[in-house]
Amino acid sequence: MEVMICAARMRQVLRERLARVLAPVVVAACVAASPLHAAEPYPSKPVKVIVPYSVGGGTDVLTRALAQRLAEVTGQSFVVENRGGADATIGAAMAAKAPADGYTLLAVSGVPFLLNQSAFKDLPYDTMKDLVPVAHFAALPMLVVSANALGVDSAKALVTQAKASPNKINYAGTDQMTFLGMEMIAKGTGTQLAHIPYKGAGPALNDLLGNHVSVMLASPSSAMPHVREGRIKALAVTGSKRSPALPDVPTVSESILPGYELTAWFGIFAPAGTPQAVVDKLAADIERVLRMPALVKQFESLGTDASYMAPAQFAGFVGSEYARWTRAFKESGVAPK
Repeated sequence: MEVMICAARMRQVLRERLARVLAPVVVAACVAASPLHAAEPYPSKPVKVIVPYSVGGGTDVLTRALAQRLAEVTGQSFVVENRGGADATIGAAMAAKAPADGYTLLAVSGVPFLLNQSAFKDLPYDTMKDLVPVAHFAALPMLVVSANALGVDSAKALVTQAKASPNKINYAGTDQMTFLGMEMIAKGTGTQLAHIPYKGAGPALNDLLGNHVSVMLASPSSAMPHVREGRIKALAVTGSKRSPALPDVPTVSESILPGYELTAWFGIFAPAGTPQAVVDKLAADIERVLRMPALVKQFESLGTDASYMAPAQFAGFVGSEYARWTRAFKESGVAPK
């Protein structure tokens, strides 16, 4: 009997010792498997936002304002990196080839970004496959602005002067959208304007200020401060209605070309394969900052609407815009580069 009791006690002691040894292992395994510990919270380090245009352009100005607010709500830096050149394809290619972890993003002016798929024969990325839509964050009409040295104070005066001197008035084309937009105006009004290509809106605007180029389509966010200072003239707005920031400036449609409308929009994209949870978290943070009165007011002062679309809605919008501008490019007769 004593032997049996001793054996039972030994088994109990062994079980207790084994439990003490295995307990930490089991706990560690459970923690590792827990969804809360499967990945670090996003973002847990600085995020790079590539702007594929030069400093000072509309996309750059708006993205920096957005990035500042995102840093405030997330506690992490959102660092804007300008990678202009080659009609924004250099920066877009960098973003498309970056790790799909949410720490490299792309901020673009949407229409020229989508047009590049048609405008280039050998684009180093596929616009619709290599990047995923995260959020739409702004929309605005463009401004037809002119250098003071041109001596016109309205879109009608511009057309009159252009008809009197074919190809004597030049315009800055900063991307495919501004090129097509100005060509549509020229064709619709029966004028001939000389196209001068630029690598970005910033350099083009500087040359407009210096009277080295006569006309351009510019975003209100980049042009408005100079218009208010009288350094350049706003001749027309490309949207369907006048801008509240410039109520005395007519639309292109009401002044020189009925039915004309061109609206620029801006969005954030991420490399394809970025985890959906990261995309959703980032989109939610963007929606949050776009509701901030201070940012809304800042955008409005630049003639821009803080306009949000969530990932699914934005993806649908991008698809429809891609089809629209692909068709427009083909109808323009311009040969791909």
